[in-house]
Amino acid sequence: MFNLVCDQATLLVAWERVSGNRGARTAGVDAVTRRHVEEDIGVPAFLDELRSSLKDGSFTALPVRQTTIPKKGGKVRYLGIPTLRDRVAQMALKLVLEPIFEVDFYPHSYGYRPGRRAQDAIAEIHKMTTQGYEWVVEGDIKACFDNVDHHVLMDLVARRIADRKVVRLVRAFLRAGIVEEHGGFAASLTGTPQGGVASPLLANIYLSVLDQHFAAVWERQMSPPWRRQHRRRRGLPNYRLVRFADDFVVLVHGNRSDAEALRNEIGGMLARELKMTLSAEKTLVTHVDDGFVFLGFRIQRRRRGDGRRVVLTIPSKQALAGVMHKIKQATGAGTVSLGLGQLLRMVNPILRGWAAYFRYGASKKTFAYLGWYAWWRVIYWIRRKHPHLTWKQIRRRYYGADRIAADGLTLYNPAKMGVERYRYRGTQIATPFNVDVVNPAGARFRRTSHDDVAFVGQVSELVS
Repeated sequence: MFNLVCDQATLLVAWERVSGNRGARTAGVDAVTRRHVEEDIGVPAFLDELRSSLKDGSFTALPVRQTTIPKKGGKVRYLGIPTLRDRVAQMALKLVLEPIFEVDFYPHSYGYRPGRRAQDAIAEIHKMTTQGYEWVVEGDIKACFDNVDHHVLMDLVARRIADRKVVRLVRAFLRAGIVEEHGGFAASLTGTPQGGVASPLLANIYLSVLDQHFAAVWERQMSPPWRRQHRRRRGLPNYRLVRFADDFVVLVHGNRSDAEALRNEIGGMLARELKMTLSAEKTLVTHVDDGFVFLGFRIQRRRRGDGRRVVLTIPSKQALAGVMHKIKQATGAGTVSLGLGQLLRMVNPILRGWAAYFRYGASKKTFAYLGWYAWWRVIYWIRRKHPHLTWKQIRRRYYGADRIAADGLTLYNPAKMGVERYRYRGTQIATPFNVDVVNPAGARFRRTSHDDVAFVGQVSELVS
């Protein structure tokens, strides 16, 4: 298997994916960026040197460069930026490992997996809450990525990977260390660096223990449906996990005491098997009528005018406040020196991307409000840029739909984005690796033995 990681085709695909990412312009501790490789070193020479060092065992993972990004509440999130060379090696490792572990992952895990997205998780939550799963355990693992135990993770990797060289390479990236912002060095004894190419896959491998725990109970005690009916008649709860990376909810068909007991059970299982703890202040038990926020959506059951109760997925107030803050920054006094066309190139992608994400829900009123807010922000920006214009002149030039335009661009109106219900796909989500083995009856993917030679052959055809 290690030969697959070192294969020229695999490394070339890894380089294309890493260099095509905007992060390729950000350097690690060695100050090497994509431009430096392409113009000074040369891509073939860069990949040949990396391949040689991997094959002869001289490859050494360099420490990641620590940086911070702001979080809500005044906190910061620490990111670890690997060198470009390490990113390519990690991507090659991910190309080989992902098809193997993807077969073992469970259908109710949606984060950082091929063919799956946040809307799939929201669709499953919507489906379950409309079927009587009214109580929700909102799970929050305290500093999840920072507290990954390396011994537990490496045991999980070694269960599926017998090649010791591959296992040693994974361990080398985990133990590379951190160069902190003030210049000091810190050993990485636990955790996976947020910012590493392979980190999402390793985190999914680690948290699959949580998935396995709930999937085993579901298959053994709550499947097929008649068993769930029998449990409810006996007063026992039914429950199901939905996870997106380190964010998860447990949907409970029972009462509040059942949900609280489950919360305690999850806390004990995480501490015992993964050496992690739940955040006491963020892990809440909520009723669907009161609503909860997950992946930017507020999910709440409300009563319609005809008396029927329906579960709605609405953009949360926090998500709306976040995009409004971005629009405010883009149209602030510091951008008055730009032309209107340049401003629209900044604002339109923000509006269009946000609307595309939240189009699968009851978002029409929110889109209309956001369009109104963006329009007025741009009008005030024009007023500051051209103080000699009167309000009458501004109204004559820009008032009305699609009137704010320049350089062939028009201010995007989110209210024009069509909204629809995202259809629940469940176990029918195929992956790029095993589309031909999905069970049409709806069962999860069958375990397959991967043909490594065929995989490299497919990659070689792709890059030839």
